[in-house]
Order: sequence, then structure tokens, then C-alpha cells
Amino acid sequence: MKLPVIFVLVTGLASLLHAGEPLFFTGETKAAAMARLLHVPREVPKLARSSGEGEFEAGRDFTWEAGSRVLRLTAESRIPYKTTAELHPAPNSPNAYKAQKGTGAWMFYGPGRIMHDLQCTANYASADDWQPPVTPPATDAQLGGLRAKLKAKEPVKMVMLGDSISTGADASALSKAAPNQPGYPDLVARGLEERFGGRVTLANLSVGGMDAAWGLTRVPAVIAEKPDVLLIAFGMNDASGRRTPEELVRLTREMIQGTRTALPGCVFIVISPMTANSEWTGASPDLYPAYATALEKLSGPGIAFANVTSVWSAIVERKNYLDLSGNGLNHPNDYGHRLYAGVVLAVVGGEKQAGLR
Repeated sequence: MKLPVIFVLVTGLASLLHAGEPLFFTGETKAAAMARLLHVPREVPKLARSSGEGEFEAGRDFTWEAGSRVLRLTAESRIPYKTTAELHPAPNSPNAYKAQKGTGAWMFYGPGRIMHDLQCTANYASADDWQPPVTPPATDAQLGGLRAKLKAKEPVKMVMLGDSISTGADASALSKAAPNQPGYPDLVARGLEERFGGRVTLANLSVGGMDAAWGLTRVPAVIAEKPDVLLIAFGMNDASGRRTPEELVRLTREMIQGTRTALPGCVFIVISPMTANSEWTGASPDLYPAYATALEKLSGPGIAFANVTSVWSAIVERKNYLDLSGNGLNHPNDYGHRLYAGVVLAVVGGEKQAGLR
């Protein structure tokens, strides 16, 4: 059973990492299909469909050896999977996207609920002490004014400016699939309301396919919303276009300066991006960590930094990228959106469990 999203957001990423961890089974054949957990379980994990409806049985649907992070399908398994060949379909075939880096082969692409229906979720208690990078709360110099309003239960206006990830793309709510979880901007707003008890209103100005250069043109629209806090999240499409870290920082700084000139009381949270599937020609693995390093230097009075890149990358190192992906290429699934929200909420602070662990 998945823990409620709000519980996860209030108690921090520790709960998120064990609640509804996604798995995408793949292999040369069904008999060889496997998936890897983030942690070593203390006992047999409980697996269910991503919708939360219907559980799978150990022994009948999957096997697990004590002390291992690997799960394998049985010959009679009812768990969805994809063969290695199906992950690289023929050009122009359904659910195919051009192209795989270094080969020219096409890649499996599953927007909407396609990936959601192919993934399952695992719930278990961890037997190891692995932790993702810690995300400390921002200083009072960075977000003290926002925290004061939240603690006083005053209404807070939050504006989101980003690309398709920040629209909530491929979260189950937008894909009209159970459990109907919204994307991370809505989760942040709901999480802040739950933590502090006041009203948080979200205006999401994000548009799919956009980059930081476009974001700079939207500053007048941001100002018109009169936010108390502006979340800025670009980088995925910038990386596909090979924008330099220096240029991304310049554009982001100008978004902040333009907004701050009109709204001196507004504070800012700059969010670095998840990574794209490294097999995809549109991925730029060298740029994502470089973006995070460069964007962090914007931190200062009224400006905080949320390093999604480091947490996402640490988790992907231990799991299959397709476990966390909402479309197979460059969007998060429900778990990925909760990860984004968990990092942002840790930066704001006020969670019942201190720190992001």
C-alpha cells in the first residue's frame, strides 16, 4: 500500500524512498527480466500496480533472494515488462522516438500513461543505510521572509516558471490514471499548506518544450501574478540544445533581476533539472551536473537553490533510468515528481523530520 502523498511530503524523502518505489522490468526475455531496488529489503517487498490497484505475489510473479536488491520475473508472472528488443523498436513504429545515441536505432517512448502502466511499485523496509545527497534547508537570509509568512499562516502566492517537467507532464493526474497524483509544483503547494497551515496559491506559467531564453520573455507575466515566491526550473531543453552553463546562469539571473526590480519582496528558488535517458541523442550527461554547479552560485539573499540533479543522479546510479521515467526519455513519473517536490520542500524547511534523508 502506498503511503499518502501528503504524508510523504510532510515527513520528508525518507518516507518517499520506501513508499511506492517504481520498478520497470526488462530483459532479453521474460524469464530474464529483472528490476533493481534502491535498497536491500529486510524481507520480501510488496509489489503492486502503479495505480495501487492489485498486488503481485512473491513466488508466483517475482522472486527475491535475501540480501539482494534484484527482483526477477517468473515464467507465470503477471507483472508488465519489456524485452530489450522492444525498448529499441523499428523506426517510425508506434511508441518509438528517434534516436539512440551512437547507433541511430530508435527508442521506446511512452508518454501519458504508457510508462505508468508498464511500471509497478515496491514497498519495503530497508536493511541498509544508503542515503541520497542531503539537501539542507535554505538560510533565513535566503528564504526567511517566506518562512515568516508561512509560519504566520498568511496567504502565499507561488509562481512556477519552467518547461514540460514543471507543467507536471506524465504525472498520473495529467495522464488521467490512478492514483491521480499531480505534478511537483502542485505537490510543493500542498506540502507547504500541510506543513504550515496557511493557504498557498499556485500559478503555473510553465510550457512544454521551452527553455531559459523563453523563460526570460515571461518575466512580465510573472510580475503580473505578484508572487511571494518564484520557482524557476529550466535546463532539460537547454541541455538538448547544448546551452552553456554560463548562458543558463545569465538567463536565470536576468529572470530574477527583472522580477525583483518590480517585486522587491519576492524570493526565488532555482531548481536544477533531472537527467535525461543517457541513451537518447537529446541527452547531455555532461551538462546536467555542470548546470547544477553553476546555478548553485546564484544563491544569496532572497535566492535559494534546489539541487534535484544530485539526488536524481544518485538514485539513477542504483536503479534503471526507466524506473523513474514518465516517458522513457526526459520526464519524471509520479515518484520522480515526488522527488522534485521533496527536494524543494527540504530547501524551504519546516518538515517534521529534519533534513532530506
